[in-house]
Amino acid sequence: MPSLEIKIRIATLKDINLIHSFIAQKAEFDGFIPPLQLSIKQLQRTLFTDSPLAEVLLAEVNQTAVGFALIYPTFSSFLAQPTLWIDDLFVLPDMRHQGVGTALIEEIAEIAKLRNYGRIEWTVATRNTSAINFYKKQGAQILDNLRLCRVVV
Repeated sequence: MPSLEIKIRIATLKDINLIHSFIAQKAEFDGFIPPLQLSIKQLQRTLFTDSPLAEVLLAEVNQTAVGFALIYPTFSSFLAQPTLWIDDLFVLPDMRHQGVGTALIEEIAEIAKLRNYGRIEWTVATRNTSAINFYKKQGAQILDNLRLCRVVV
C-alpha cells in the first residue's frame, strides 16, 4: 500500500464547523452519553481570540481533513517547566492505521520541543486498547498509578 501524503496544519477560524464536527465525533466514539453542549460560538471564543486557550491541529490528505488534535499548555511543578496537554486526538475511522495519528503525534512533539516544553501528556480510555497500543508504539508511557479526577463547576 503506498504511503499517504499527510499535511498537518494549524486550524483557522474558517475550520470552526469542521472542528465542532470532529469534537462531536470523538465524543460519540468515546461513549459520551449526554448531548454535546459545545457550541460554535463557544469554540470561537476559546480558540480564535487574541489569547486563545487552546489550538487545533488538522491532519489533511488530499486537502481533506481526516483527523485533529486539540492541544494547550499546562505546567508541571515537578519539572518546573511548561508541558503540553493533548485534550483530543481523533482520526476518522476509515483513515486509521495509515499514519495520520503518527503524523499528529510527531507534529505535537515538534511543537513541544520548539516551545521548550518538558513533556506531553494526555489521557486514554482503558477500554481503548487500540489507542493504548498505538501510544506505546509512539514511545508513550502508560501510567497505571494515576487516575483522572474531575469536579464539575
